[in-house]
Amino acid sequence: MNILIVYPHNNALNPRAGVDTRTWNLVSILLKNEHEVTILHSISARGDEDKVLKNKCNVYYYKDLFLFGISDWYFTDFNPFFMLKLAKISRKHEIDIIIIEFPWGFFTTKMLSKKNSLLLFDSAGVESEFMEITTQHPKFPKVLKPFINFYARLYEKLVCKLADVIVNVSNIDRYYYIKNYKINRNKTIIIQTPSSISLDGVKPSEDLKRKCRKKLSLPENKAIVIFHGGLPHPPNQEAFDLIKNYIAPNIQNPDLLFVLAGNNLEEYQKDNIISLGFVKKLKDLLFSADFAIVPIISGSGMRVKCADYINTGVPFVTTDKGIEGIDFLESGVDYLSYKNVDEEFINGINLLLSNKNLIQQFHENLLKKSSKIDKNKFENRFNKLFQKLNFK
Repeated sequence: MNILIVYPHNNALNPRAGVDTRTWNLVSILLKNEHEVTILHSISARGDEDKVLKNKCNVYYYKDLFLFGISDWYFTDFNPFFMLKLAKISRKHEIDIIIIEFPWGFFTTKMLSKKNSLLLFDSAGVESEFMEITTQHPKFPKVLKPFINFYARLYEKLVCKLADVIVNVSNIDRYYYIKNYKINRNKTIIIQTPSSISLDGVKPSEDLKRKCRKKLSLPENKAIVIFHGGLPHPPNQEAFDLIKNYIAPNIQNPDLLFVLAGNNLEEYQKDNIISLGFVKKLKDLLFSADFAIVPIISGSGMRVKCADYINTGVPFVTTDKGIEGIDFLESGVDYLSYKNVDEEFINGINLLLSNKNLIQQFHENLLKKSSKIDKNKFENRFNKLFQKLNFK
């Protein structure tokens, strides 16, 4: 089949965030199964990966307008450069399935695509919920705030109505669409985002932990508690701020060190926190850890960082919001979960810090259940979906 991926966000070929990882995994399995793949994304996101993949798939770019000082991806439908490139693709390629990774640009894509092309909306989360958080950012244009939430909700609702297939990452998102947008349940399917980490047969061990800490210049004699996430994603920014301003100051144990990492994160060291900035090999960070925390208090979809922790057997303390979308784990048996980032959350960190047996229990249980969210399951689910669509 000939498949077009429309990606009006960062770089689908340079996975440095959870949603980028999802798209990258999707591109990989499509190429593996010998589909013809065409990708359309912003030229501002172009990277070295594009040069490599141009030999395997068709890569097109359009110019961002950067309206109001920000990327215009919310208004992709009105971008003439996007329209021109999409029209060129439609003329040049016989596209069977169009996968839109965000709702933005859907209507222009539908208008310019051929009638027999199926439109698949691969939703990484409820965009209207995410927009409510985004508008709280101090740099968000004030001129857009009065109407952008209504615009996002209406836009997403229409996309869900007009898409031929909707792929959700969690039951929570799927139920939201069905209840609030009155979507037919039969045209939705759940495919969770897998971990961004490939273990390649490597097993976590104390020796590996020491080696990875040495690579990252981290102390061997401290309990390392990690959190990673890309910026400027608002839920991740909230989490980093909570760690810096509330969690770390309230942990009095001198043997504990919080280690933070993420794309666009500043590097610094202060008291019991080390911020590494972007870590090229995420495995080094994960294998360095004694456990992780996920102090996420807003957002939608599922957190790929949790899939990373599960896949590598890193125990974690999370909020209920942080573990949303992952329903095969049990709090108290596989991890610790709390409603808010508060005194109980702090107590959970101290509990793991003082209980090596519990850490080991969580580690073993997570590794046993990691196959429930690995790349093989992701690939099998999408392959079955494409086979089904191919016979329509």
